[in-house]
Amino acid sequence: MPVMASKGLEDGHSDPVASATEHAWKGVAILAEARSGSEWLASLANSTGLLGKSREWLDPDHLGFKPKSFEDLHRAVIDRGGTANGRFAVKLFPRHLHWSQAKYGADFLAECIRRHAMGLILLERRDRLRQAISYCRAKVTGHWKSTMDGKDLVPQYDFAVLCQVYFRLEQSYAFWEAYLRMADLPYDHLFYEDLVNDPRPYLASVARLLSVEMPDCEFKTNLQLQRDTYTEEWVERFKDDAKSKGVLAHMPDKMAPRNIDNLARFLLKKQMRLS
Repeated sequence: MPVMASKGLEDGHSDPVASATEHAWKGVAILAEARSGSEWLASLANSTGLLGKSREWLDPDHLGFKPKSFEDLHRAVIDRGGTANGRFAVKLFPRHLHWSQAKYGADFLAECIRRHAMGLILLERRDRLRQAISYCRAKVTGHWKSTMDGKDLVPQYDFAVLCQVYFRLEQSYAFWEAYLRMADLPYDHLFYEDLVNDPRPYLASVARLLSVEMPDCEFKTNLQLQRDTYTEEWVERFKDDAKSKGVLAHMPDKMAPRNIDNLARFLLKKQMRLS
């Protein structure tokens, strides 16, 4: 398959070569939520140079510019997420689909499925509590990856905030499962906890869905597991508080929020203190 790449997308201009050949691209979408291990797993797959380049391409900060139209967005995702063998990868959270629908009046995933041979992977994390803790800490410190420099602060434990993030994580996964069932879409369902010690099943899934032979190489990443004693302290405190205080009073006021990022403003207003 010939190399296909599109240039000059930052200024919103279309690429006729990309438009003419876009049907030949084969893609995979990783359906997940924040702090599910998707960044680490993507780094392993991306290191092969054959399995697309998975990232949150529907986030303008990751994309590098703000697409003026859905077509600009679509071409940019192919351009940023593509590899020379005609494969592309994209990581999607529920908020990305809501954003695409609100901004351009189009369901990004549905359009990709209509235009390309697409494989889908639902990546889930069973331990919602540790996922919620990880999210709260990263949101406040800005330390989303082990390779990033974050603020030298430890977020203050807050039972109410953790309850709300936990609940919204549950909603995100419920969204994906309902979306997939309603659209009657086939997908591979993988769990972060099953991949921590051996990520090869994830890589094999991506390769199969992209119709690429499983790379026979060492999968490399510079990312490390972000967990420390504070995580376990928060786990124990949360479990104690859940028994003594209950959780119902700390549920989000709105029962159908779009994503856990709705808590960002609240989280950032919380008092911080040094460890």
